[in-house]
Amino acid sequence: MSAARGLASAATVLLLLAAAGPAAHAEWLRPDPSYQQAEQALRFAAHDTAGHADDPAQLDTLGVALLRLGRQADADRIFRRVLALSPRDPTAAAGLGKLALFHDRLAEAESLLVLADREDRAALSDLMSARLRRGDYSGAAALAPTAGAEGRVALLERLASDGAWVVTGEKADLLWKRAYPVPLVRVKLNGQPVLMALDTGAGDLLLDQSVAKRCKVTVVAGQSLVFWEGARVAAKNAVVQRIELGGVRIEKAPAGILSLHKWGQAVNSLDEPAAGVIGLNLLRRFTPTLDYAGRRLLLAPKAAGAGLGSGAVRVPFEIWGESELTVYGSLAGGRRMALVLATGLPGAGVGAPPEVMDEIGVKPGGVARLMKGAGAFMGGAPRYEVGVPSVAVGGLVRDKVPGWSGALDPSELWWHGVRRDAILGGEFFEKRSLTIDWQRRELVVEEK
Repeated sequence: MSAARGLASAATVLLLLAAAGPAAHAEWLRPDPSYQQAEQALRFAAHDTAGHADDPAQLDTLGVALLRLGRQADADRIFRRVLALSPRDPTAAAGLGKLALFHDRLAEAESLLVLADREDRAALSDLMSARLRRGDYSGAAALAPTAGAEGRVALLERLASDGAWVVTGEKADLLWKRAYPVPLVRVKLNGQPVLMALDTGAGDLLLDQSVAKRCKVTVVAGQSLVFWEGARVAAKNAVVQRIELGGVRIEKAPAGILSLHKWGQAVNSLDEPAAGVIGLNLLRRFTPTLDYAGRRLLLAPKAAGAGLGSGAVRVPFEIWGESELTVYGSLAGGRRMALVLATGLPGAGVGAPPEVMDEIGVKPGGVARLMKGAGAFMGGAPRYEVGVPSVAVGGLVRDKVPGWSGALDPSELWWHGVRRDAILGGEFFEKRSLTIDWQRRELVVEEK
């Protein structure tokens, strides 16, 4: 009885906090309508749950509302209460499975997500992501049709039978050929030298179709929908037989092929076009350091983790979905936001949809609107240059950060069922070095 009373009291507190939250913002800096609707749903759920601490359905509604607004600790407590009352509750299992996936507890995530409703497409996608991150390509292939990824079945079955990400060598030290607007390194693709961008905002390798043909990359049937440049783009499935980065060689690397000629020229207009993108799934085989001050890519053994330099700042991160490295921060001193790290965001330290830029009071000027074509690297939605007064991530703060309004598609705000607001781009780390410590799930950032 005391536990029930405690939960009812907690729900009352949540109601009061949710009701008080909107008043803390000036009306002209209010979040977009979808965020306000999520806040309202939380207020209603907290109200309806008061006095019903033993009702799994009411608690599920509250847990989902909390999770959507990124209140992970509160959602975790509510969902665990539900499972104590109803051990196989599918909604609570899906919510806790998503949280475990975010925090890279893959075995726990899978054990929970298999209890989710078989009609819950989001939970199936999370389960598929957990299996992919474990390297269970056969299990992922079995889920792909019901998870909305039927076009990936042939690729996943090939990876299951032939293997993937076969790494030879542990260390590499590559000078960047260019740092702006994106870091570019020279690598060998099936023995041929090409320039590729370093982009933590991509998953697998991405290649321009003409480069893939010239380098005789193996094409596999079907297409994948991949997250890149703040949106979902369709790419033909492929496997790169061999890619070499200095003294490191990776064989059987999954890839996507698409038209990147316009983008390749835009990011390296003075020389040969960039051939494609090296994404997070290759970098996660190592402890990678992107040294923006020294313009170097360092690859070290993954098990070694990152050393603690004097003055280093550690920023915790999560992995959403298959490969979206996510941190928390704020723009212009506003509310706490989830930001996906994408070092390949061209020429900017931050990008967000117009809805989010409006919230923080940032609008493009007239010149930026005239120059909007400069930001349309993918020929999609227009982007406008803006200056964000400040960006804070963990213990890192930078003022007057160059940004793009329109760089994150509005559909991405709720893609994972949890609010995220912006992209954190490479220019935020100017004159710094950025190391990804997979062991501690932290970014290690040092001033240079």
